Amino acid sequence: MQQYKKTQNKLILVLVGLPARGKTHISYKLNRYLNWIGYKSEIFSIKGAQQNNDQLDQNIDYELEIDPANQQFVDVRQQLSFTAAHQLVNFLQNDGDIALYNGLTSTKLDRQKLKSLFKEKLKLEYQVFWIESICDDPQVILNNINESKLSRFKEKTIEQFMNQINVLAQDYESLENIENLSYIKLINIGKLVKVHMLEGYLCSKIVSFLLNLHANNRQIYLVRSCQTEYHLLDKIGGDPELSATGKQHSQQLGDYFIEELKGNKNITFFTSQMKRGIQTAEIVGDKLGIKALKTKNLDEIDYGICDGLTVKEIAAKYPKQIKERKANPLEFKYPRGESFLDVIHRVEPIIYEIERSREPVLIIAHVAVLKCLYAYYHCNQINEIPNIDIPINCVIKLVPIPYHCLESRVIIK
Repeated sequence: MQQYKKTQNKLILVLVGLPARGKTHISYKLNRYLNWIGYKSEIFSIKGAQQNNDQLDQNIDYELEIDPANQQFVDVRQQLSFTAAHQLVNFLQNDGDIALYNGLTSTKLDRQKLKSLFKEKLKLEYQVFWIESICDDPQVILNNINESKLSRFKEKTIEQFMNQINVLAQDYESLENIENLSYIKLINIGKLVKVHMLEGYLCSKIVSFLLNLHANNRQIYLVRSCQTEYHLLDKIGGDPELSATGKQHSQQLGDYFIEELKGNKNITFFTSQMKRGIQTAEIVGDKLGIKALKTKNLDEIDYGICDGLTVKEIAAKYPKQIKERKANPLEFKYPRGESFLDVIHRVEPIIYEIERSREPVLIIAHVAVLKCLYAYYHCNQINEIPNIDIPINCVIKLVPIPYHCLESRVIIK
């Protein structure tokens, strides 16, 4: 079962903006992030309501289709937005923490209707934060159309989409201070940011996350530090140096990245402050002509009083802890040690750094840390993290693209 934090008040994040401005992309990334840090979060949208309605023609994009002469389109679009809002209310009335809404919000009247619905239907304390994405860069708009709209509706031309967006733009009203709303405006993918009436720790955290987002695709490489003597002795934790075999594998890793990166030295390169991480990164870095930034955030999970013991020794000395770990591996921690939830909290700043980077990212770290980072990009439920497979001598290459993440794995022999 997923483990969740609880917000003091329920939080609603409302997306505002014309189509092809990145609202869906923003909501997807925010939802992934919020679930990863332990909140129960979900997206409610016209698109989602449409896909769950078998009676509607799925070849029509009701989020975008506008024909003022066709009242049916107008009515269906409004009904889908209304349905998504009611689904959101039901989610928060039950066990949801944070809901993201991507429906009709493009005019002051739309927003007033939505606020009235929340006030009438939500029988609990809640906060609303508005997120507006504004873009006048033609190339960004074109890229968004290609990546999101044309992938769903291949028979549509770009000109048709642009004409429909221009119709919507005639009535569009940007957020204004006189509406008395708490909001952030992201202009041209964060080149300019405006924040108004920001309240609370969680909304501040969300703003901080949004400031690091961009639309560039890049590669993210996750690599475990190479073999140590502890691997041969079946010991956990500790701070051992690389074995002779580990140093050899590190050389082979470097050779792989020489070929993979094609001489590119503009790399965001991180490792831990543990000896095996530093040594692996130094050997790889020497091959590439770059140096890794060493950070304690990427150190292996702390095994507490069991650090440096073999698996058999732990089973003999601490049988109770072994049972507790099997029962709840996500929250379990050895005495004076860390749990996976603790590691998620510790590596969160690294997620910000990865999201900020527009260049390839290489991370050489340790198995528990890499499980947490991997889960973020693949939207794993956090209770799945302990069981994610991160083999040694393997390069995991991730390429985040809109709405999911591509992956390939290469074993270094």
